[in-house]
Amino acid sequence: MRKKLNLNQDWQFHLGEINKPKLLAKKSYAFGGLTAPLTNEKGDILPIIAGGEHFLKLISGGHVPIGLRNLAGTELVDKLDDSWETISVPDDWKRREAFENNPATLMQGSKPDGVAYYRHTFTLASDLDEQKEYVLHFDGVMGSTDIWMNGAYLGHNESGYVSIDLDVSDLIRFADEGTNVILVRTDTTTGSEGWWYEGAGIYKNVWLEVREPVHIDQDSVLFRTLDLQSDQAKMQVQFTVVNDTDKAVEVAPKLTLTEQSISWDAVTVSAHEKSNFVKELVITNPNSWSPEHPSLYQANLAIDGDEAQTHFGIKIVKYDTKGFILNGERYELRGVCEHQDFGGVGVALNQDVIDYKIKTLKEMGVNALRSSHHFAFKELLDACDRLEIILMDENRLLEATPWRLDNLRKMVKKSRNHACIAFWSIANEEIVGNIEYAKRSVKRITDIIRQLDPDKLLVSAELLNPEGIVNDDYLKYFDILGVNYPEAGVMGNGAELIHESHPDLPMMSTENASYFSTRGIYKDDGDKCQCNNFGSMYSMVLPGKRKPGDSGVGGTAHPEEVMSYLDSHSYMGGVFVWTGLDYYGEPSPFGWPGISSQFGICDLGGLPKDYYYYYQAHWTKKPMVHVMPHWNEASLEIENGQTKVRAFSNADEVELFINGKRQGRRKVEGCQANWDVTYEAGTLEVKAYQDDQEVASDKRVTSGTVQDVQVAVRFEGEKHIIFELQAVDEQGLLVPMDDSLVSVECENGKIIGLTNGNPADTSSYSLKDIKLFSGKAIVIAECENLKSAKLTIKLR
Repeated sequence: MRKKLNLNQDWQFHLGEINKPKLLAKKSYAFGGLTAPLTNEKGDILPIIAGGEHFLKLISGGHVPIGLRNLAGTELVDKLDDSWETISVPDDWKRREAFENNPATLMQGSKPDGVAYYRHTFTLASDLDEQKEYVLHFDGVMGSTDIWMNGAYLGHNESGYVSIDLDVSDLIRFADEGTNVILVRTDTTTGSEGWWYEGAGIYKNVWLEVREPVHIDQDSVLFRTLDLQSDQAKMQVQFTVVNDTDKAVEVAPKLTLTEQSISWDAVTVSAHEKSNFVKELVITNPNSWSPEHPSLYQANLAIDGDEAQTHFGIKIVKYDTKGFILNGERYELRGVCEHQDFGGVGVALNQDVIDYKIKTLKEMGVNALRSSHHFAFKELLDACDRLEIILMDENRLLEATPWRLDNLRKMVKKSRNHACIAFWSIANEEIVGNIEYAKRSVKRITDIIRQLDPDKLLVSAELLNPEGIVNDDYLKYFDILGVNYPEAGVMGNGAELIHESHPDLPMMSTENASYFSTRGIYKDDGDKCQCNNFGSMYSMVLPGKRKPGDSGVGGTAHPEEVMSYLDSHSYMGGVFVWTGLDYYGEPSPFGWPGISSQFGICDLGGLPKDYYYYYQAHWTKKPMVHVMPHWNEASLEIENGQTKVRAFSNADEVELFINGKRQGRRKVEGCQANWDVTYEAGTLEVKAYQDDQEVASDKRVTSGTVQDVQVAVRFEGEKHIIFELQAVDEQGLLVPMDDSLVSVECENGKIIGLTNGNPADTSSYSLKDIKLFSGKAIVIAECENLKSAKLTIKLR
């Protein structure tokens, strides 16, 4: 049976270039240096036959070590020097680098590019031998990557958004042969794939797969829903059995589901050949998968000596000129776009942090997510499967180059069984999109996806024009035309013109809003890179502070414009708001010292901004109300004694009180109500009414100076816990403007990330100190026993 050996722990890390090993070798496994065992590690630098020593002497004047060095083309190393440090992966080495004021890296998060090396050693257990196959898996390495193992060069990888799978069966060292050595070079100086912060290094899991030479190809397994009725689902399963032995073998696969077992007749698979298996089956009284009912079926495919386990969902997706249809029912997509980083840890997200992000968005009412702008990795796919999120998975680029197409094939096969995927997005805002030249690339890419994953819907997020001009020869390869920002002024009436000229063309909103806001901030401040939550006067396209009505003021479109457009254009299927959380890079509308976006509905640490509750009011049914702003005069905009108050609610009416005095009862329109009131320190309270009965309330209270920092648990995962820090005064009230420096320690745990959501925080990397921002911060800790983890906080 196959095994999975985790290789995440105890890597050695070196920042900066070293004497890079060669890529071409004079003799087999002869690179030596850091690619092979050192003198203090078990095993030979190069296993040498009896005559090999004579050869080494021949090329070195009689000195074997010099002969080895001549072969390797690099200095031989006795031990690692003090420039190497011990770390675990996943790791994003860019997070530890200092921010830089450099226009060239501003959009990528103001972190310098560079080169770094990772080195890992391991030994195999004595019960593992050459009768098995060994595949080395890197789930994700960001940057241009070169990999060596046991004195040999394994290969190169360009994209940080694909996994790397390397068969090392014939060069791995077994227990009696000594230490296995992996050396990885990551280089971000060769170029970026995205215009946002991408991180650097081995930022996903590393593992060694041990399997039988006769095995089921895990990535070949595909479950399809051919037909879905209330009483039964007609399914198809297909997979491939691989025979890597020198003899023909007979296999009789067996599929075990929860309530049934299905067998195939025995088939002979020739030596070094493959056999494909396909079978249709019926599942009675099926539990279909949807965000409201995320039913997953566990499947176990087995042959003698090997098993392949997976889970799948039963669902059918369609899309027409009225929008999205899931399992035969019209379904509104309430989605967000999302990059793959997170405050404090960069792109090195573990499963728990991803689960936290998804759960935070679900509480807002989100039911869909777009992986922007790259393939979704396993952790995100797993989270969406379990936590009830429809996923739009996205191909990185509209390029039909051989290596890009190979990446596409690999990632579609690895992803396609996940129940959450309903859409494949071919690309995003390509400047060659929708023209004659690109149609050949689109045809090739869509052909590949339809061949490998025929039941998903194909869309492209297009950068269109106010004139509504499209290329029909280009569009015919898609199921849906995706339109970014159809509600925005920059699009004009472009999307509506396309709908009028192409009434039979299904259309979808693939990206919306891009609204500027800074958590807890109610005044624009360009020096601090802060945007007013009521609506910023900074523009997406024009410099400096603007006037109402100027192009791009407040962002591409305000949330109200997004939801109003959806109400009158339901055929667009829903929305995908840009973005769920803030992300590093793209600090629009500011330059330095801005280091993160401000488009997020939550900040970098997943703490909600005010408009989180606007969407929640639209997308959830439980009675709720949220009032803004905070109620401390010093950081409010007050003109002639008056200041704005806004409430978001899904109730019929809301009423505002200041220190118990009525300020007016309002009918809720578009899930909000507004007041201009005279500021008076004390208590700002709003009450929500449904059928004239109070159903929810919310309040803000003027606070004093900070006296303490309270700790609350925001999320508990399997191995990680996320804490929220909150500055409070002597009465325990939040101090909403506080930016105190605090020291943090975790008893019975290890802190792996700190973040405060400040879009201009250029502080040095630290796991001990963090400045609060708008009175709050987030701590991510890794713990063996979550219940025993305890934070100690000290105000500095």
